[in-house]
Amino acid sequence: MMFREKREYSRVEVAWPVNISAPQLLIQGTMINMSLGGAYIRLEELPNMNQNLSLSIEIPEYQYAVFATGETIRFEIEPSENNAVSYGLGVRLKDMTEDDLEFLSTTVLR
Repeated sequence: MMFREKREYSRVEVAWPVNISAPQLLIQGTMINMSLGGAYIRLEELPNMNQNLSLSIEIPEYQYAVFATGETIRFEIEPSENNAVSYGLGVRLKDMTEDDLEFLSTTVLR
């Protein structure tokens, strides 16, 4: 049986700091890969996955930050080297400005 890729955009491997803001909570994580439509984020604590996530994505090599809303579409528990649990979230990215989309598509995700 062949697996058919469902992604609309190709992904780029990254290692960018990301902050997820939620009411009375700030969660720091690392974005592992990204496309114009989505991303995979590794976290040590979980946000409320039933709500849209407010994301601040730092791109250190360009001294640039992208702000977006993320909708959780996949959740995984990941093994960790130090016996601490870490989590992986697949998110659909929404509500980015045209400037951020253009920056990502022409500079980072080309």
